[in-house]
Amino acid sequence: MTRNGIRGFSAGVLITCAVFAFFYYVIFNNGNQTAAKNTVRQTPLTDATVSQYLASHQRKAIDINAYNQWMASVNAAAAKNAQSKPAASSSPQPISFDLQINNGMTPSDISTQLVNAKILPADQKFNFEQYLHTSKLDQFVQLGTFKVSSDMSIQKIAQVITNNHQ
Repeated sequence: MTRNGIRGFSAGVLITCAVFAFFYYVIFNNGNQTAAKNTVRQTPLTDATVSQYLASHQRKAIDINAYNQWMASVNAAAAKNAQSKPAASSSPQPISFDLQINNGMTPSDISTQLVNAKILPADQKFNFEQYLHTSKLDQFVQLGTFKVSSDMSIQKIAQVITNNHQ
């Protein structure tokens, strides 16, 4: 484009914007510009408004002393329940399982079997898969039946199913 062509184009854009502004502000708005109509009037916070809010939301206000007494009784009850649990249940017997690994099984399938047999906790499933992947042991998983137990660590289980591959 030439210099005069660019000047003509920019003059056309300027005139078009002016025409749109004229119609927007004068014709469609009837010449009056008003302030925002959606203003929120804030009421002062009083005891009555707080009580009304609590009642409408089925809540109850208590003072700090009552809350502290309630927390102390809850903590005392929790401590009493912790003491009353038998010590025998704190040391469960390890669970033994024969893990069968077939052709085409993925580390996810193996970890699912271990979780179902309660060898691994459910929250350790991803950690087991991630350990096999980051240690690059997922390619060395052997086919067959392996004896694993719940007292084995993730590393020990991986060592067993990869036949001590380091």
